[in-house]
Amino acid sequence: MIVFSLRTLMLCTALSLSAACAAEVPVLGIKEALRVPAYLSMELSPDGKHIAAIARKGEASKVVLMDTATLTPRFLDIQRGSMKNPRSARWVNDTYLAVSTEEGVKMVDLDGKYILFIGGRYMGNVTPDSAGKARILARRYYEPAYVARITIDQDKSEVINFHMPGKPVSWVFDANGDARVVTTISTAFWSDSTTYTHWYRAGQDKPWEKLATFDYSDESWWPESLASDQKSLVVQSRQGRDTDAYFRYSLETRSITDMLAGHPTQDIFVPDTEEDGSFRLVASAGMKPSLEWFDPAWAAMQKSVDIALPDRFNLIEGKLTGKLLIHSVSDTDPGQWFLLDMPSASMRKVASAKPEIDVAAMRPVQVVRYAARDGLSIPAYLTLPARTGTIKPAVILIHGGPTARDGWTFNPEVQLLAARGYTVLQPQFRGSSGFGKAFMQAGYGQWGLAMQDDISDGVRWLVEQGHADPQRICIYGASYGGYAAMWGLAKTPELYRCGASYAGVSDIANMLKDDSDVNAQATGRLYRGIVTGSATGGKQALDQVSPLRHAARITAPVLLAHGEWDRRVPIVHGRNMHKALKEANKEVEWMILEEEGHGIYHEKNREKFYGALFKLFDRTIGAGAPR
Repeated sequence: MIVFSLRTLMLCTALSLSAACAAEVPVLGIKEALRVPAYLSMELSPDGKHIAAIARKGEASKVVLMDTATLTPRFLDIQRGSMKNPRSARWVNDTYLAVSTEEGVKMVDLDGKYILFIGGRYMGNVTPDSAGKARILARRYYEPAYVARITIDQDKSEVINFHMPGKPVSWVFDANGDARVVTTISTAFWSDSTTYTHWYRAGQDKPWEKLATFDYSDESWWPESLASDQKSLVVQSRQGRDTDAYFRYSLETRSITDMLAGHPTQDIFVPDTEEDGSFRLVASAGMKPSLEWFDPAWAAMQKSVDIALPDRFNLIEGKLTGKLLIHSVSDTDPGQWFLLDMPSASMRKVASAKPEIDVAAMRPVQVVRYAARDGLSIPAYLTLPARTGTIKPAVILIHGGPTARDGWTFNPEVQLLAARGYTVLQPQFRGSSGFGKAFMQAGYGQWGLAMQDDISDGVRWLVEQGHADPQRICIYGASYGGYAAMWGLAKTPELYRCGASYAGVSDIANMLKDDSDVNAQATGRLYRGIVTGSATGGKQALDQVSPLRHAARITAPVLLAHGEWDRRVPIVHGRNMHKALKEANKEVEWMILEEEGHGIYHEKNREKFYGALFKLFDRTIGAGAPR
């Protein structure tokens, strides 16, 4: 066990995590980098006496319990009922845990004794009953929506009735567990016309009143919590502004009043509110995440921890008068947990998420910006390899979504590439989320157009900065990133020496009507129509930017791979693209990954795919490429 004081923590941390302390180590292996973390999560009990964790080995997981006095781990032997591959463990109180499994959420005690079946999701605690018995809220089943209030030690439950039109999709409950605000969704029959409606009632026996109705594409506000004064809600919105913020909504005037928390250029998320609607903590979604505490004591503690564990994102939970559990992650570290004992001012390391990773040997991820051809500033992540020289191969790594984004965190793909001598650029092209409404909407209808130009401009910037040899650049991505990789090879073949796609969209028009899980829902169809601009462009415009229709323009070698069970982007996209490339006499390697969906989860498939990927890079732009 490692024990050290807060005073010495800065030095110990600097010595153990600094890249300057790195020694010569073997090239990072595929198995080590992509292996599922040894610990997926940890949570401190309310009394600070125990830590509940989900430990994973291979493709199996178990619940682990640690006494905070000794930090000795023990597997929780569930004494009744199946507990196959638990996914999370949350403290209901100091005695009981809500464990999410493949069969649903089950409550167990500290000895693993089965207490009761909760259902689809544990939603939190409410005030005890008149006899002082603890009560919780649970979503019994996912479809249809069905919420119950359960008295734990009596195994007594009652339905929380809504009695309202439309399908409930979210709720706000009061301290007693009564539904006070419900949001419903309505979709017109044989139409994708979809609306959301917020309803409110003053009490469990009061009638529902409509607060507002929004179309799917409207800027709306979303209820988060009910203030203890019963007169206002905390809502999330970006109405009248560019970034998501949190506001007070008056139930008396039926209007948004003062802003509670917001940032001028970054979306914020994960609000932690008190019962009166005031804020304890918010996190910003910038290129490097940050935390802001509204309580001065917690803000001071965060500052102390951040000084002790610098250049990291440190999330704290617990009590300032007792014990604190710190989850600390960074661009070079998959994560570590520390236990801080406040009375003794000492900190102990609990565990590492991936102890097999040599943190000192990982490469730091820089935040950069470059100008697109129309002047828009594009944020990006840049990772440079340790090796330097005149030959500077680079890989352009494209995220999926496209209304998603990369983050400043440990990325095994990035580290695998950097360890093999490749510069890695991750452009956050227009249409990416987290950078405000205007930036995201600038990508609507721009698949293959301005969105792709942002990527191409990033390649040219990388060369201008001297970070890449223009003759040694490849492009790779998955899902939308796979589409962008293939389209980049067709649109700008002069930029790339190879390209790779996993689960990439090859035919946009087909994507809008295939049997994917997204198209199974009206909101999914609406979303895809908005981001692709299909309502205004039509099939002909979509074909103009679909890789399948322009396979003959591709000149570089291609690696195509797809999971056979993929329901997000059906495998027909990969099969058809492979066929088109073969018919055009192009160099292509086609790989079907068995028993995989929209990701690669089995170790044998990860070895297979990444082994082929790195061979492609090596022979086209790496050490094995012609000089």
